[in-house]
Amino acid sequence: MIDLQIDYMDKYPEMTNEYRRENETFIRAVKTTLDDFSNQLTSELKEMYVSKYKENKPFIEFYNVVAPTGYIMALNKQLNELVGKIERPEQRLYA
Repeated sequence: MIDLQIDYMDKYPEMTNEYRRENETFIRAVKTTLDDFSNQLTSELKEMYVSKYKENKPFIEFYNVVAPTGYIMALNKQLNELVGKIERPEQRLYA
């Protein structure tokens, strides 16, 4: 979905409003951060994250099968730290 949003923003740069201006930087930062993280993963680890977040499978199903438990836990910690550093736009109500 984020790729579609970025394609739309690139295709229609003239269609802007307050919400878009405040969120465009955030959307692009999320994409860059997650792409950089994903690029370091093996295909098995990528499939694990897809199963986790699309099919809601617990990580415990992948421990010592896809990778050692400690490695998966370290990856999750790294991902949480990366996502936590992304500056989020201020929440607002638009009229």
